[in-house]
Amino acid sequence: MKTLADSISKYSKINHTILEEITNQFHPFSLEKKEYLIKAGEVAKSLVYIKAGYIRMFHSDIDGNETTVWIGSNDKFITAISSFVFQRPSFWNIEAITDCELLIIKRESHFHLCKKYREWLDFENFLLSQALASLEYRMFVQMNLSAQERYLEFFKKGPGIFNQVPSKHLASYLGMSPETLSRLRKNEHSYLD
Repeated sequence: MKTLADSISKYSKINHTILEEITNQFHPFSLEKKEYLIKAGEVAKSLVYIKAGYIRMFHSDIDGNETTVWIGSNDKFITAISSFVFQRPSFWNIEAITDCELLIIKRESHFHLCKKYREWLDFENFLLSQALASLEYRMFVQMNLSAQERYLEFFKKGPGIFNQVPSKHLASYLGMSPETLSRLRKNEHSYLD
């Protein structure tokens, strides 16, 4: 659980005793590739820390077309936020892209810790702020950058993701067709020089 403790400590000043109590509320859980953490229509019951692997959040329309809205890996937290907080059916599917090692805290335990420790509530507020800032940035990028610029921004943040995540999911996340992504990847060396 050292990785989880380090991740929390990176963003929050929590003393060792409280941090240990918090991390003890998380339990190991694994997902196999293509296994769902939650499906649209279900209610989110836990907050999840990704210890290893890649997960995506996506929506499927009536025709089965999927739109990937989030891709996360090691050292990230994930849940269907509005479902988790308000206990409403999730809009989103959350699926393992690769085999994943996770740490999960149940909703009841999470909110108990929020009431008991201001530090954990502050950390939750940080996670929510980070999620909103990420959404804001993503909206800006989608509205203002070309497909090539979106690809380059994403590539700079983590080129390794292109070896782990299928192109169709990356293309959907980047708001482009798989063909456009393929063309951009073929030309990436000339863009990065």
